[in-house]
Order: sequence, then C-alpha cells, then structure tokens
Amino acid sequence: MELEQFFLFHGLDKEVKEGLRSAVKVKEFKKGSILFLEGDEPRYLHLLLEGEAQVFKSTPRGREIVIHTFSAPSLIGELANLKNIPFPASCKMISDGKVGFLEFQKVQKYLKKEGLCFHLMESLLRKMQFLDNLIHNSLLLDTETRIAKLIYENPELFEKLKQHQIASILNIKPETLSRKLLKFKELGIIGHTDGKLRVLNISKIPEYFQW
Repeated sequence: MELEQFFLFHGLDKEVKEGLRSAVKVKEFKKGSILFLEGDEPRYLHLLLEGEAQVFKSTPRGREIVIHTFSAPSLIGELANLKNIPFPASCKMISDGKVGFLEFQKVQKYLKKEGLCFHLMESLLRKMQFLDNLIHNSLLLDTETRIAKLIYENPELFEKLKQHQIASILNIKPETLSRKLLKFKELGIIGHTDGKLRVLNISKIPEYFQW
C-alpha cells in the first residue's frame, strides 16, 4: 500500500510514513458491506484503497439519502475522528474493495507537525464544498437540471452507476429518474449501449440547461 496516493500523507518524513504504513490494517469487503453506522464511535481513519463506497443517512422510514460517493483512493469519515464525535452518517461499500484502517491515536501525535493538520483541513474543506453543492442542487435546481448537471460534470460516474444509484445521489425516486431520462434520450444526450447508460453528446447540455 502506498500512502502517497492519499494527499493527507504527502511530504511526510520517510520514517513517519513507514511507521504509519505499518500501523494500517487492510481488509477486503464485498459489495453491500457496512464500514460504519451512524452513531458508531470513531477509532480509525478509513482509507479506501480499492473500489467504491457511499456515505448515507437513513430516514425514519428506512429510506437512504446519499451524501457522497467515494472512489479509491479516498479518505472517509475523518471529521468524526478529528472532533471525537460519533459518525454523523453511515458508510457502505457499493462494490467489492479493500479498506485500510489506521488507528487515529497513532495519527494524533503527528497532527501538530509534518503538515498532517493542514491536509486534514483541506480534506474537510473539499467535503464541505461538496455538501454545499448538494444542498444547492436539492433546493434550487429542478429534477431535469440536476440530472443534466450530473451528466455534464461527471459523465464517467453517470455511465458507471446503475439507475437506482443515480436516483439515490440526486435524491429523487427511481421511477421519476426513468421518466426524466426519456427527455435526455430524445435530445440525443444519452443512449443505451449493452444495457448501460451512455453519454452520447454532452455538448448539447448547455443548449438546454443552465445552473
């Protein structure tokens, strides 16, 4: 495992990196496996080494609201560790993958040096920006515009995810997504190839949608 693939560990002293690397425990997970649940006490930094994971919250009726989808390499749940609070959301694997667990107590002694504190703050700021965009999209953009924005900004992700996953990310019902996608097919923006959604002409999106 190369810690350098996580920007949190960029520029660390070789001896420090070796010490941290030796403390990481790597586990394999199957799709659907839970990494942590909302309310769990944080003990480890979660390093997503392979695969994809999803952070979500559950409504009282059991509906899952997706907060963020992570692709390896990614750091997950560092805010709970940093503030020493229970995890504010749950996390599960949405593909097979590998996760490294690094006991946070071993990281704490380096926070005031080696640049780790700065990199942790940078990581949190990135996720705050994502949440700000999520709130903006959910409150201010209509359903079709939210779909168009996802296709335009993340075409590879759009093609990779299944329709129910896209609906979950956009916080809309799967049947609503299916109806709305018909318009994008009629416009020639997307199509189906081998049973999967494909982006055919992304340049048409600015002609019909603005945000």
